[in-house]
Amino acid sequence: MPNTKNLKRGNPDHQFTSKKQPSNKAKRMGHKRKLLIKDIASQIVKGEAVNDLKPLATYLDIPESEIDVETLMHLSQMSKAIKEQDTKAYNAVMDRLKGKPKQEIDHTTKGESMNQPLMNVDPLKQDD
Repeated sequence: MPNTKNLKRGNPDHQFTSKKQPSNKAKRMGHKRKLLIKDIASQIVKGEAVNDLKPLATYLDIPESEIDVETLMHLSQMSKAIKEQDTKAYNAVMDRLKGKPKQEIDHTTKGESMNQPLMNVDPLKQDD
């Protein structure tokens, strides 16, 4: 858990600059965490998680040799949306497939129509 003091903007003691960089020890720790996460992910791909999602992968014509962590996570999200009828999982899958739906916000007319004439602008016309 980060120290909340360090998260506040305007704390020059904890802001990175070209001269204030993480120590070599901190960089090594970050690299070790990254390797650990990669190792855990590869164990998950080789473990029971793949067996649970094989039917869905087969249905989608995804060869077992092509199932990596990212594919496994996508399959898991799809499975959760279908099997558990999870609306959040469904929305996440659909947002990924189709893109997020456009959200229209009316912040000026309070739902009333605007009767403003369209303006014709000709960028090549000289001002009078």
